[in-house]
Amino acid sequence: MVNQKTCRGWRYCVSACPYKKVYYNWKTGKSEKCILCFPRIETEQAPACFHSCVGRIRYLGGLLYDADKIHDAAQVDDSELVDVQREMILDPFDGKVIDNAHRNGIDDNVIEAAQKSPVYKFVKKWELALPLHPEFRTLPMLFYVPPMLPIMGAVKDGIYNTAEDDFFTPIEKARVPVKFMASLFSAGNEGKVRKTLKKQLAVRAYRRFITVGDYDEDKVKQLLHEADSSAEEAEEIYRLTSLPSETDRYVIPHSHREEAIEMLESDTWVAKGNTGFGFKEKPVRGE
Repeated sequence: MVNQKTCRGWRYCVSACPYKKVYYNWKTGKSEKCILCFPRIETEQAPACFHSCVGRIRYLGGLLYDADKIHDAAQVDDSELVDVQREMILDPFDGKVIDNAHRNGIDDNVIEAAQKSPVYKFVKKWELALPLHPEFRTLPMLFYVPPMLPIMGAVKDGIYNTAEDDFFTPIEKARVPVKFMASLFSAGNEGKVRKTLKKQLAVRAYRRFITVGDYDEDKVKQLLHEADSSAEEAEEIYRLTSLPSETDRYVIPHSHREEAIEMLESDTWVAKGNTGFGFKEKPVRGE
């Protein structure tokens, strides 16, 4: 966040932001950026843009990650950045991970939220979502699913043609080149983008076969195999991307006010508002 009390309006943060998300407010004379509606998140409400998204394409969920790997993960070659960031993300169902989370002072409701997190499925389980500009090495926990797009049109004999023999647009003929999307989401690694596009294509073919029945079953099996997927996974992806409820898209654990107080004050027992008995000692990272 941009601290509005210390911002002096020099606008260096606008030019320095690698994601171009900081803007200058000419009315207040200060720089601002999205704060992810953290007052809403603290009360288990989705950010305003998530809640109002008519396309229902925004998902919010927690991830457990190994902070000790951050330094090494930022040092690898560009071609490995996506893989090492995924390796940082831990399995919330792993007993050892849960034990270490408890030793670090992470509450059970946060662990449970991580287990139900739609983001974990997109990023780690299905490997569909990719980080924005990983080459900046900020290890952003904001991920995007590269889009399946219409075919690139061409003018022939005065007619603008966007027809294709197959039901769905081939990846190499899509309107936005794979190379461009790779420059956004995988530090130029086109293989990562192709992998997620192949899996999306396989899911589309599978659902066409299930709902309409005019897509060749052997072709569907081939696409699922090439995408390293299965009919069960395709169905799961379809359910979360096409038929999600609000509770499926947003899994937000409630905040613990006593923990926030401990970060600022030494004694939670006498804090204003009687927030209860918090931890007597600050959380420490487990071995």
